[in-house]
Amino acid sequence: MIEKIRTRFDGLVDIEHIRKTVTSRPDPIHDIDQLPTMLAAHLLEQNLKQIFIPNDFSLEFVSEMVGKAAVHSAMRSETQQIFIKGWYYPTPIETFPICLTGLAGVGKSATVEALLRMMPGPTEIDIDHCMTPHTTYSHWYASARGKASGKQLLADFLGIEATSRLNASVLKSRAQQHANKLGVSLAVLEEMQHLTPGKGVALTTDILLTMSSLGLPMVYVSNFSLGHKLIKRNQEDTQRLVAEPRIIFPDAPESKDWAFFIDECIAASGGRIRAKPSDFSHEIYRGCFGIKRSAIHLIKQSYIQARTSNRTWIEIEDVHQAYISSAYYANRIDVEELERIAIQKKSKREDLVCPFGTPMRSNVVQFVRKERDNRVARAAFEGALTAPEREAHKSLKVGTDMKDQAPKRSKRPSLGKPTNDDLMNAFSDFFDDKDNI
Repeated sequence: MIEKIRTRFDGLVDIEHIRKTVTSRPDPIHDIDQLPTMLAAHLLEQNLKQIFIPNDFSLEFVSEMVGKAAVHSAMRSETQQIFIKGWYYPTPIETFPICLTGLAGVGKSATVEALLRMMPGPTEIDIDHCMTPHTTYSHWYASARGKASGKQLLADFLGIEATSRLNASVLKSRAQQHANKLGVSLAVLEEMQHLTPGKGVALTTDILLTMSSLGLPMVYVSNFSLGHKLIKRNQEDTQRLVAEPRIIFPDAPESKDWAFFIDECIAASGGRIRAKPSDFSHEIYRGCFGIKRSAIHLIKQSYIQARTSNRTWIEIEDVHQAYISSAYYANRIDVEELERIAIQKKSKREDLVCPFGTPMRSNVVQFVRKERDNRVARAAFEGALTAPEREAHKSLKVGTDMKDQAPKRSKRPSLGKPTNDDLMNAFSDFFDDKDNI
């Protein structure tokens, strides 16, 4: 029955099978327009967060990691004797972990969730070494949040107290035995940015080196800030920890992946987005730089703006107002800095710059440059207008991102306070008109 361990990954590396398994399309949301504005916007946001349309990068990454886990599983369970031997005499193998990195909100956690959904569930096998069926697990998911050291992480894996007097070397050996016994073929470490404050990058390095010493294929999630810190470590650390980065970038503005995502947002909104899809896609991308977490937040704020205007559906002008709202301020600062980086290729903000020197996609740069040129040309044109021309230009709703306003009617000149002579003349004219009739 040891063959069940080797065959549990069969068919799981197929790209189309992965796409069908991990794609998530929530049902359209209904019956929120009668709720208070903020509650309705929250429910809309939660529904949009359930959308996951894997792009080519996510599909290839999941396929790669599942494939590595399958190879490791096959090697560890080639025969029943090899499998049992690993319980007591683990072979020390150092592996280089995969660093999954990207901007905050770009989809790293969603990609990891897709990977975990593709991994096989618990598998029971019958082996002569055990009197009862033995349960194996395909992966080990761990969170670095609040961990004080790599030793504590291993202690949690083994289910023992972190204050145990066992030293780190013994814990590593026992963790290797435990991983082999459970049939673990992949380790996933997330939330590296939430380590115990005050320890700096030394704690991160300790945890990652400890995990890589288990000999399992491993992936850890990192933001750009952590990548910059790790790459400044000594050579012996960088060659182990950041030797194999996998960088996830925002979707390009004209890509099919971005179009699919926007189409799903429109469908999941239940008819609450009534702008032209191409225009809506363009405006959302302008306001979020392709970062899907920011895109969902921008749509939420657009719905709030629509409700403020006594509407239950979103129009393009609502997106403009949402972008300049105080609720979107933090995202707006990041987006504008990313646009500046795309053109100038440098910034003091390491959290927005790829630490591995990978340039931004050319089509994204072209999109940003085109938008910048349009804004500059519009500003130059409006600056050359006279005051009356500027008012007329605004009334035509041409080339402005501001909310359209109805043209103001010119006021009639004041008649002034009538004098006694004016009143007498008006009285005489009134009766003269009646006599003529």
